[in-house]
Amino acid sequence: MLSILAQITVLCALVAAQCEPSGPTSSSSSKGPEPTGGSVQFHPSKANNKCIDVEAANFSNGAKVQVYDCNGSAAQNFEAKRGPTQIKVKGQNLCLDAGTDPKSGSKVHLWQCYPGLKQQSWYITGDNRLALENQGLCLDLTDGSTANGNGLQVWECGTGNKNQEWNGAGLANARRRRTFDN
Repeated sequence: MLSILAQITVLCALVAAQCEPSGPTSSSSSKGPEPTGGSVQFHPSKANNKCIDVEAANFSNGAKVQVYDCNGSAAQNFEAKRGPTQIKVKGQNLCLDAGTDPKSGSKVHLWQCYPGLKQQSWYITGDNRLALENQGLCLDLTDGSTANGNGLQVWECGTGNKNQEWNGAGLANARRRRTFDN
């Protein structure tokens, strides 16, 4: 009997180890080393020649965040770190912001960074999504389009939704080892 109980205990421990919470935790053991510096360019997984871009390099409150051909400009370079983070334009105090009441379809724009604002609190999931922390919303290609100038939005996070998967230089270093599922 003890042997069966021990086997069940081990099995339960293994299953529990595979289940991670949907949001970040304050435990430092879930974090790896911080990125070593530099900038992050985010690319839609279905179009690595495209980048998240600030329209016309307009570094001001309310500026449109879009997808555009990668060109290496300052408008396509961001800073992000592990854990609860803001996604900042490199060298600017401007963050990706989903508006004061984020919901599916809310457009993402730039806004002055303020610590603790829910619309600027992101984390990078283990499956390459940029999720608004504890809100069930992910950065999303509007209508799934990678056409230049297509504005970005947040949408309910969905496993396997290619409109919400982002790759690119620096992403592996910045990514947390977590997934986000509804």
